[in-house]
Amino acid sequence: MRPIKLTQEQFLEFDQFDQFGFFYDESGYPREDSDDTYESDVKKLYHQYEYILVTPEDDIYGIRSGEKELIMEGVIEAYQIAQEVIEELG
Repeated sequence: MRPIKLTQEQFLEFDQFDQFGFFYDESGYPREDSDDTYESDVKKLYHQYEYILVTPEDDIYGIRSGEKELIMEGVIEAYQIAQEVIEELG
């Protein structure tokens, strides 16, 4: 199986309602304004990285200038959810 490359639009669906906690506060909880800022938080993420890559091992990387940076490791069902998003959105 190959890693899945997610565009910004696909990522919005992949991490819907920030289910993986990309934008949680420093205590590990959703911020009070998380629903209001989710789309702008994703835009900021895609300014930092060219795209997001999800591996079959459920690891999530940010790719910038060809370099992989591990963002999250062993995220339960991340690859499966990424596959579903790709099938749905293409």
